[in-house]
Amino acid sequence: MYWKLRIPLLLCSFGIISGFVQTFHHLFFVNIPYLINSVIFIGLIVIIFTLLEKTRVNEKKVHFSLGAAIILFGISFDYLMV
Repeated sequence: MYWKLRIPLLLCSFGIISGFVQTFHHLFFVNIPYLINSVIFIGLIVIIFTLLEKTRVNEKKVHFSLGAAIILFGISFDYLMV
């Protein structure tokens, strides 16, 4: 069973960006309201996803277990960075 990398890479990027933002919040967001923090976080996700779409990395097909491993890496990265 094969799967396109679109969803696994999106979920992995959510985890990685979330981990970095939570760990290094003093570098990213200094004295900025919560609404603007959320917009910046979503903007980072959109930029990464757009780059993946433009380079056609999302169109590659991988085995289902590798896709699940990519998702688990993003989730574990988020938990380990906190």
